[in-house]
Amino acid sequence: MKNQVLNIPDLGEAEDVEVIEICVKAGESVDSEDPIIVLESDKAAMEIPTPVAGKVLAVKVSIGDTVNSGTPFLEIEAEGEEHNSQPDDLSESEPAIEIDEAVTQDTSKQPNQNFLAQMSQVNQSSNSSIYAGPAVRKLAREFGVDLALVSSSGPKGRVLKEDLHLFVKQRLSGKENQKFQFTQPDIDYSEWGSVEEIKLSKFQKTALTNLHTSWINIPHVTQHDEFDFSLLLELRKKLNQKHKLKISPLAFIAKVTSQVLLEFPLLNSSLSKDLDHAVIKNYVNLGIAVNTPEGLIVPNIKNAQDKSIAEISAEITNLAEAAKGRKLQIDDLKGASFTISSLGAIGGKLFTPIINPPEVGILGISKTFEKVITGKNGFESRSFLPVSLSYDHRAINGVYAVEFTSQLAQAMMDIKMIEKIFK
Repeated sequence: MKNQVLNIPDLGEAEDVEVIEICVKAGESVDSEDPIIVLESDKAAMEIPTPVAGKVLAVKVSIGDTVNSGTPFLEIEAEGEEHNSQPDDLSESEPAIEIDEAVTQDTSKQPNQNFLAQMSQVNQSSNSSIYAGPAVRKLAREFGVDLALVSSSGPKGRVLKEDLHLFVKQRLSGKENQKFQFTQPDIDYSEWGSVEEIKLSKFQKTALTNLHTSWINIPHVTQHDEFDFSLLLELRKKLNQKHKLKISPLAFIAKVTSQVLLEFPLLNSSLSKDLDHAVIKNYVNLGIAVNTPEGLIVPNIKNAQDKSIAEISAEITNLAEAAKGRKLQIDDLKGASFTISSLGAIGGKLFTPIINPPEVGILGISKTFEKVITGKNGFESRSFLPVSLSYDHRAINGVYAVEFTSQLAQAMMDIKMIEKIFK
């Protein structure tokens, strides 16, 4: 047996992640892949396991600490072969500031053409008290930027790389005063009666920023419709009984939606950063909005187009349980290409779901309702599903959106197709 110090694995884009739970104590024996600590990022909570079995000698972090990829978190007397506990090379190759072509070509229109030279003379001592990661500080030093002048958009006021890029581009183009600022009036509400304050969770604050940003940056249009859902509900009952399963209508809707999206690739795309082209995805990673005690979170089902209704149902259940238990993995939250938000179990009829960037569409589902219509045999009661498709009008026009919902409505009544993709 050999003593080893284990480090936090690659956390992707997450930085300064908070330790919210410690699962073991010194002296305890653990197996490989047993959870040691739980971290909470801006988007999810995640368990960090040990890659080796052995006896815990020390947990090197405490609840409330912030950690990054490569941070030592566990000392263990490992069984078997020695584990390479050396941290990966965490040095970052920083991209150069991207300056708009129009700005670089015509310096006569730059009110701050000596800006970079001026910034190189900035006293950096004031940067030590600014909340920013090592990569951001490195980039700020290279360009001589005083971080105290940069507006932050990260959690807890952290300055992000994007903030630094935007600051330099705005100064070079003379547009430093044009950045949108989130504002809220500062009012003493206790003047009119008793009040109490409830602190927003990290999830809620992240959602607040993301939803506001989406609404400001994306020209939303919402197409409302009603689908005849009677045949699908009858088929669902029959298939559940036949296979002794209990699959919700949402799984049927998710699978049929993933199939129809293949015929409408623009709704499964993303716009490029420069808005020059749309990136068409040949897969459907379907986001499913999950309501948790900590707030709304959207994990996604990878390659939903290749999975059966029964498989999608199992994944929805597993992802929902993981979300509510704060055990989602980083990969569960990355790569979504289209989202479904369902209020079917709660109520309501129509609503305006907000797009989850960089996606260009989101389908809202409400509770089914009964409606009497005129059929071949006179009046009859049918079940209808209210749907609300919000789309980015920069990428999708109204005709395309209506064609999609019309095709989706027809697919919901294609009994033979649904039976074929059930299992």
